[in-house]
Amino acid sequence: MSSGLHRLLVAAALLVLTACGDTPLDSIGWRSSEWISEPTVPTTIAVVTTTPTVVSADRLLWANDAIETANLDDQGAVIQEVFGRREGDRFIQASRFEIAAALPGVAFPGLAPSGAEWVTSQLVLDNDGTVSPDPSAAFGIWSTEPYTRSRSVAQMIVMRVATDPVAAEEVASSGSELSCERFAERSADQCEILTIDDRPTWLLSETSGSTLIWFDGEYRYELFGRSFVPPPILRDMTAEMEPLASLTEDSS
Repeated sequence: MSSGLHRLLVAAALLVLTACGDTPLDSIGWRSSEWISEPTVPTTIAVVTTTPTVVSADRLLWANDAIETANLDDQGAVIQEVFGRREGDRFIQASRFEIAAALPGVAFPGLAPSGAEWVTSQLVLDNDGTVSPDPSAAFGIWSTEPYTRSRSVAQMIVMRVATDPVAAEEVASSGSELSCERFAERSADQCEILTIDDRPTWLLSETSGSTLIWFDGEYRYELFGRSFVPPPILRDMTAEMEPLASLTEDSS
């Protein structure tokens, strides 16, 4: 190529660049930056919710409430009517109304674990038709309709009530010495004595769950919660005991 022709081509190129403006190279790469963007990382806002650990016992359904009894005002008549339904087992299905009539002053927790739905109730009678002293009554608190699933899964709480006035008086005596020896025959891995609602309460722990035992009036209460029910919930329940008779009035 001749030197004259070369000079002519360079001059033409400079003319084109000048026509594009003062900074013709500034936009190089700009178009690609329009669609090659930084990746967007989705963010999630965590909403903190609090699940109640206990619920009011007022919302529980009592499996035996449909049982009708003619003589709720007559303790002896109620016991005999329940005994008439016995089919071999000492634990006889009975309504809370019958149990409240048969065991004056007996109490029931005003709270239940969250997820609880149902209550079963039995009056325990000996072969002669009298109320058994130990236990006298039994209650189960269930997460589903009773007996439709295994007890180990659906029965969250078991409470037994014994009529034990002698031991109750001993424990109430100001000079009595409180010791885990009182329940040494129980197959517990650990025992400690707590004070709940101003009364001594024994906490027995084992692999299957925890049991709280205390005395009130002439009765001894044993509240067992399976291993998936935390002991603090049991403590809340024992601190909120209510006369069973008052629960029957609320349902009328």
